[in-house]
Amino acid sequence: MLSLLTSCSEDSIKTSQDAYKSTQSKLETIEGATVMVPTTATLADESSFRSAYTADDEFAKMLAVSLNSADFRKFIKEEAEKKFDGDYDILVSKVLNAKIGGQNFSSMLKASHTQGADVFSRVTKNEYLNISVPVEIEKWDTKAQTLLVANAIDYIDGETERVKAWDGKGNVYWIDAKVEPNYPVVVVGNNERLDFYEEYFAEQARAKNARTSGNTERVEYIRCPNLDAIEGWLKGAPEIRFDGVVYNKTFSAAFQAFIKMEIPPARHNAKNGYTLALHTNTLNLFNWHFDENHGPDYYIQTFEIDDKGKTQEVSVAVTAKDENGNSSGTSSYKLTYKAEDIKMAGELIHYTRPNVSWVSDGLIEFRLEN
Repeated sequence: MLSLLTSCSEDSIKTSQDAYKSTQSKLETIEGATVMVPTTATLADESSFRSAYTADDEFAKMLAVSLNSADFRKFIKEEAEKKFDGDYDILVSKVLNAKIGGQNFSSMLKASHTQGADVFSRVTKNEYLNISVPVEIEKWDTKAQTLLVANAIDYIDGETERVKAWDGKGNVYWIDAKVEPNYPVVVVGNNERLDFYEEYFAEQARAKNARTSGNTERVEYIRCPNLDAIEGWLKGAPEIRFDGVVYNKTFSAAFQAFIKMEIPPARHNAKNGYTLALHTNTLNLFNWHFDENHGPDYYIQTFEIDDKGKTQEVSVAVTAKDENGNSSGTSSYKLTYKAEDIKMAGELIHYTRPNVSWVSDGLIEFRLEN
């Protein structure tokens, strides 16, 4: 765990403004990207406390070096913007094998440090290990800018005066912990929401009929964060199709319950996200019916439609019911699409799922309300 190194002398960690300015020119770019150094950060003398580095310090340095890659910067920003717990947080345990270009998250970090594998093994035992971009994330141009990475593992709100941070060359800084920086900073810390959110969603799941019988399941918000991967700019806005599958006792099988199309009003709306009610009609998918004829869940699958090429199939499964209305296993249905269509996020929506709900992958995210 990080020590805030309060035992170090002021002389060993204090950097004058003149020294900071004289070295700033050397730090303006790293591999073509501008280093965004907040005005609240000052260069420190790494040699004065390098021997006191912990595994968490080294992990922060590894992350800073990995940010020299534009693909890695893009991944960190997009993953943080998913806000899985309501904040710009990334739980490290959930992205260990995430693909970034031709590599993955783990391999890129390990390759950035001579002791990378050992450091990575030690720090990732912490189930709360978190990466965040807590402020000014919207200012981050990942193609042209790289950020400092701060270690806040031992940060105490209201008490910690400053924390260490690194750039992609391994230079170390002190960042004021009490004054919000004017540029974004990537922060390594402990996720403070994990237990709360897990318990919250578990409690919601325990409450039956979190969704309401007779109410419409609708899409209220859509964003395609990696729009170029599903629709090139020459084709304008994407054509998004929602397919739904449910079990129905009348058919004694799963069947296709709906096919709905959504055309974003413009390409920039799709890329940046839009609330449907403000731009187009809210997309109503289906009505919930808690009765013996319907299964307890729907599978919702999304595609970007070009309608060209050979027909493809994707099999999805929903829960079946017996004559008493109890679960009796699963039943599958094959959805069809074309070879040039793009298969995006798909998810099983159970009737006990909390309202509001999000469904997302790297290509689309949308908000469901009931």
